Amino acid sequence: MARNKFPEITRKRIMESAVKLFTLNGWNNVSIQDIVDDVGDITRGAFYHHFKSISDIIQSITKEMLIEQNVFKDIHDLENLNALDRLRQGISYSILQSIKNEDLSTVSRKMNSAEFVFSRITEGTRVVAPGIHKIIEEGNKDGSIQVAYPKQTAEIFTMLFDIWMNPGIFHVSREEFVQKIAHIGLMFEGIGMPIINEELKGVFLKLFDNAQEQ
Repeated sequence: MARNKFPEITRKRIMESAVKLFTLNGWNNVSIQDIVDDVGDITRGAFYHHFKSISDIIQSITKEMLIEQNVFKDIHDLENLNALDRLRQGISYSILQSIKNEDLSTVSRKMNSAEFVFSRITEGTRVVAPGIHKIIEEGNKDGSIQVAYPKQTAEIFTMLFDIWMNPGIFHVSREEFVQKIAHIGLMFEGIGMPIINEELKGVFLKLFDNAQEQ
């Protein structure tokens, strides 16, 4: 068989097929053969050239999704805002973009699984948290944030906002979601990072309402 001259294209096609099948059938109901058949012109060997298993492709999808969504690595460009407001703007922009693009941050309920959530937590901590850590340290310097443990705060921030506040993962009523917004606001205010304001509360409610329409 001739050597594939465009391995990255094949890898991308496999991932696109996997996302489509995961969305339609759920993470737990898709096999490697399903993906191979959906792509149509590859073998199982070609799949294994790029991914070791279904778990591996889930992790790869999650990682690339978070990298694409990670606006925090560039949010320091908003030079007229203090660090706390830059962080608010980053959250708001990320949520509104996910709604606009209908991407995986508004997770289809069929895609929800323990393996996916674990992947979001581990990759989010590795990919997103360092950028948030940097902003928190800048906030400690400019006075807008007063956090004792910036690295640990960044990691908790990532897990809570990406997982616990994700209405595609935790299915609650609108009233309870409003209470979650209030609670997380009090929690972060208590450690010196008053992140939730009325504007950001409104953005989270847009996320919730959009998830109910899926």
